[in-house]
Amino acid sequence: RRPNSAMSEPRDAPKGAVVVVGSANVDLVMNPRDLPSPGVTVLAPSYKLLPGGKGANQAYACAKLGCESVRFIGATGDDDFSKLVLGNLEAAGVDVTGVAKRADHPTACASVVVDTRGENQICVGSGANAAVDADQLDGRIARGDVLLMQMEVPTPTLEACVAKAKACGAAVAVNVAPSANASAVGVDVYRAVDFLIVNQHELKDVCDAVGAHHPTASPPTSSAAADLAVFVARTTETIVVVTLGAAGAKLFLPRRPRGAPARVDRGDAPETDVIAVDAAPLRDGEAIVDTVGAGDAFVGAFVARVARGDSLILCAAVAAAAGTMACTRE
Repeated sequence: RRPNSAMSEPRDAPKGAVVVVGSANVDLVMNPRDLPSPGVTVLAPSYKLLPGGKGANQAYACAKLGCESVRFIGATGDDDFSKLVLGNLEAAGVDVTGVAKRADHPTACASVVVDTRGENQICVGSGANAAVDADQLDGRIARGDVLLMQMEVPTPTLEACVAKAKACGAAVAVNVAPSANASAVGVDVYRAVDFLIVNQHELKDVCDAVGAHHPTASPPTSSAAADLAVFVARTTETIVVVTLGAAGAKLFLPRRPRGAPARVDRGDAPETDVIAVDAAPLRDGEAIVDTVGAGDAFVGAFVARVARGDSLILCAAVAAAAGTMACTRE
């Protein structure tokens, strides 16, 4: 079920801020009947210019879904596209003073083509996203905050930001998406992260990367998501959050020696390795319209609640509800 107002509101005042270091795009969205094949031009009735980028999307979701202090750090060009992206974040209450304007790079743009069957083709021109620098984080994160990152900025930037956040006592969540470069992330980074957030496809890439970093570790016994997640959680000693679409989500918690403090409140499940939450059911009159934004909504809501000090069970329940709600809107 969806959390009611009493369940979704924290008992205490807001705690840390969420600091998102990530990508900011403009999405050029077109909906032709069929996807273009090589060498073929297709026509779409019209197009939309929408603010996007996983970093910006998740910062927006954090601000809308429970966190009163959200800072976005990224890079854009000095162009009209940047006004669309940053204006959308500012309207949601996100602090964008940490965004660098790069005169030598355009704001990133994604071409998103979705046919009438829901199949899509996406190409992203990274532009200024490739120029995001870890030094932009200096002075903008503190103990008690949560750093949230994705994989749409350079890997060295991600690694340096994680190190800076951990050095000042902040928690770190990384949404390993897109996951093609999961193997480029260093072993120390995987072990430093507090939350790895992935879907089932991304989980496989992360498992392969972790296995390559730990060749002496016992590999998972099957390709089932649960086995892969348990391997990653226990090998890296990191909480692994796996989104499962209509099946909800599961959190895999590494067991620690008796008496060792947990890094976060486990709520009603202090001795378990797995926390499972169902996807929220649709309300009367609701229908699944578009699943594209569900992942970013889930991540934003989850991290927003972590920053407020909620238990993992509540964080996951609110995130699952946010993911479902995102699917009902265009």
